[in-house]
Amino acid sequence: MQLLKNTSINKKLMLLVVAAVVVALSLSTGAFIAKDIRSMRTTAVQQLSTLADVIGSNTTAAITFDDSESAAQLLSSLRKQPMIESACVYDANGDVFATYSREKMMRSWPAKAPNLSYNFTPGGHLEVSHPIIAGEGAIGTIHLRASLEEIYADMAGDAMITGFIMIVAFVASYLLASRLQRGISDPILALAQTAQRISAEQDYSIRVERTSNDELGTLYDEFNHMLEQVENSKQQLQAAHGELELRVQDRTRQLVDANAELSKEIVERRRAEKKLEDVHRELVAAARRAGMAEIATGVLHNVGNVLNSVNVSAAMVVDHLRTSKSHRLESVVAMLDEHRDDLGEFLASDEKGKKIPDFLKLFSQNLLEREQQMLAETDSLTSHIEHIKTIVATQQSYTRISGVVEPIDVIALLEDAVGLHCLSFERHSIRVVREYADLPPVLIDKQRLLLIVVNLVKNAKESLIEQSGERIITLRIRIESDRLIIEVSDTGVGIQPNNLTRIFSHGFTTKAAGHGFGLHSSANSAAEMEGSLTAHSDGPMRGATFKVNLPLILAPAAV
Repeated sequence: MQLLKNTSINKKLMLLVVAAVVVALSLSTGAFIAKDIRSMRTTAVQQLSTLADVIGSNTTAAITFDDSESAAQLLSSLRKQPMIESACVYDANGDVFATYSREKMMRSWPAKAPNLSYNFTPGGHLEVSHPIIAGEGAIGTIHLRASLEEIYADMAGDAMITGFIMIVAFVASYLLASRLQRGISDPILALAQTAQRISAEQDYSIRVERTSNDELGTLYDEFNHMLEQVENSKQQLQAAHGELELRVQDRTRQLVDANAELSKEIVERRRAEKKLEDVHRELVAAARRAGMAEIATGVLHNVGNVLNSVNVSAAMVVDHLRTSKSHRLESVVAMLDEHRDDLGEFLASDEKGKKIPDFLKLFSQNLLEREQQMLAETDSLTSHIEHIKTIVATQQSYTRISGVVEPIDVIALLEDAVGLHCLSFERHSIRVVREYADLPPVLIDKQRLLLIVVNLVKNAKESLIEQSGERIITLRIRIESDRLIIEVSDTGVGIQPNNLTRIFSHGFTTKAAGHGFGLHSSANSAAEMEGSLTAHSDGPMRGATFKVNLPLILAPAAV
């Protein structure tokens, strides 16, 4: 197509006419040839089927009386049919009864009677199988094989004649088109040459002479009219050019003065922008510090809750030690030491001695119970201390420098955020539901994500505490179109529709003791990680869902 675009118009017209003629002739001759081939094949099948019917009728007696020689003599009459190469007569059992072959060594008949049909073989042959009827049934089958060389030779001759006719038609159409296209291409070429001359000489007073009353004549008139307009416009442009130079000089002076004023404004604007950047940086830092302070407050609150449990367990251990009856054991030991020489008689006869075995039994049981109670309290103390260590370790991980992308287990990160509030969840009967998709380690800013998740879990807990219904927090992790989705849902007090977008604004809060930094800082952190933080709620007292949408970058597999 690109080559056709760059071809001259007379060649395009020639190609159009010749191509139309060639396509029309090709389609018509192709249709005639296809019809001729189909007709010849149908005629060959009919002729061969008729011949097979005649030969079969003549061999009924030979088959009936089992006279294969007579059948072979009948088949030999096929020598007068040049197209027949071989023939074979089969009896009622499908076995060969008599055969004929134009060449003595040729053997081209099937060993068993084939199905009754006709078939064109790839080698240029036609095979026909026909039943031999005697009385009311078939007593055998005749199979003929014929060569189609003569038919194909005739078809080749017809194709040569058709090709010759196409060549003559192509030459005639080419000669006729070469003369007729000049009436179209010559005026267009003349118009193009005039346009080139005008463009080269820049002389718009040149005109083209109309030679016909068709569309090309109209084109000539419109071209001349366009030249008149261009010539008038050129004169007007020259007149306006001088005036424009004066106006440009005056405008240049005005622009120089305005440029000086603009330079001053630019300097002032840059100073203001720098101040704004400094204020914004300080605001972001303040928001981050406030968020960290809020997290630290939550951590201290959780540690305080655990320390309360530690104090209770320690008080119980001290109480057990204070109420111990071990001093009574000293009296018994002193009594036994006093009666060391007559210990047996003392235990058997003395009233005090008789009570000593029962006392020792009860004392041992009491001692065992207290030991078990103290072991239980000791295990509780150990568990609480380990929980405090976990909370402190998690808080320490928050204090690291953010902005470092590292491989992390997102599920473990969410569990750390939940672990900070586990005792508070138990105290307020808050149930945590986990819906985690299988997720390998991903590359992400751990500290920023921790800050976001801890904020969302804390807000969900506070929302649940304010209502008296069922308290459930649902944590979800899933993948959507190469994005990591983390959702924190609750069944709490919900969000007013007009607050769904305002909650992420700096300083906006609906809490009496809130400061409006938590969600604002979390939204900024999500944006810094090329993600987003959004909220959804069906209204007051209908819960809320916060959705963190981040790029999913899988960590490379360890070697």
